Amino acid sequence: MIKEHSFADSLLIFFLILLSGSVLHVGMFTIVYACALLYVGSFLIFKKNFKRKDLFLVASSLLFFIFFFVFNFIFSRSSEFKDYSVLLMQIFLTLLILLGLKTAQANFKLLLYKTLKVIIILSIIGFFLSILKIGTRIDVGGSGYAVYTIFGLFYYFAEFNIGFLEIYRNQGIFWEPGLLAIYANIFLYISLFVYPNKKDSRLAIACILTTMSTTGVFIVLIQLLTFARKKKFSFFQKIGIAFVILGVFAFTLFSFVDKKQEGEDAKVSSYGLRAFDLYSGAMVAVTNPLFGTGLNKDAFIFERNKFIPPEIEPIMDLIEERGNSNSLLMLFYSMGIFAGLFWLYLLYKQDVFFESPKLFFVILLLGFFSEPLVFMPFFMYFTITGFQRIMKIKYD
Repeated sequence: MIKEHSFADSLLIFFLILLSGSVLHVGMFTIVYACALLYVGSFLIFKKNFKRKDLFLVASSLLFFIFFFVFNFIFSRSSEFKDYSVLLMQIFLTLLILLGLKTAQANFKLLLYKTLKVIIILSIIGFFLSILKIGTRIDVGGSGYAVYTIFGLFYYFAEFNIGFLEIYRNQGIFWEPGLLAIYANIFLYISLFVYPNKKDSRLAIACILTTMSTTGVFIVLIQLLTFARKKKFSFFQKIGIAFVILGVFAFTLFSFVDKKQEGEDAKVSSYGLRAFDLYSGAMVAVTNPLFGTGLNKDAFIFERNKFIPPEIEPIMDLIEERGNSNSLLMLFYSMGIFAGLFWLYLLYKQDVFFESPKLFFVILLLGFFSEPLVFMPFFMYFTITGFQRIMKIKYD
């Protein structure tokens, strides 16, 4: 029997999200990971009702992923195991959280829905407070990544101009606005197709618009078109939906043109960097199709630098140590084409959302296309459930 939710269960979901793109994830990964591991361990000990079979299933899943990544390490261009060990630690924690949620008979979808709603409401409050330009500037983890924080909750740094109005793009608790847009799109998906709620759908769209994320708004457009195609509406409802879709489309076009102009006016822009990531990531993947470069950043940079366009060379000092924001291509250039396709197949077979699952898969793919998310705990949770689904692994 699945119960609704509890605060203790919700914290498991929150730690998954916190370790998957938050500012704290960037600045204090070790501390946040240790806190999450301590909490999950205490949670499981307190429950005391999981069976040996459940532990065996966690161990067998972990062994599969260890074999998967060790095999890649051996045959890829990577020479250091450090990045692999960090990833396997995150997989281990994700498996423990999955075990905790199953043991507690928690409703993952409902927990995620409520947790994301709190995060989105806080982000919108932070957005309006950021217009007042209050907050303290901090250097996160001494990494050179600087943000402003309001009471330790709201972070903002990306200034955006609309005419004479100067505002900050909404990024909530995450390291950049595009990430908030992806999580808000998942919340929109749930509020449209899983637990239909008009108010929450509007809340999600409002949040995404405040991020000024072109990818985020494009995903909204896809979701609204899918929703409109599956439902029956009256004449006036159709007119209202048409205006919303046209408005979102116009905003997407405006944002794209503005970012393209930004790229023409500056040495490097978000649009230009993503275009470079697309090109360089594709070239590295194509030239390393079997086993990829592995997870080591240095191995990727060495291969990437073979494909630097002449127009990029003047700004190489700005991007020389940069990784790749396109985690869909990251999957292929780091793991190889076949292993990358297998990973996506596991994700496609996720065992959580069965309401318009193809749409959910598209949302994740588009998110991966613009942010380095594919190997983060929250998103690996779905990949792991996909593996357990195809292996017919069931928790008692």
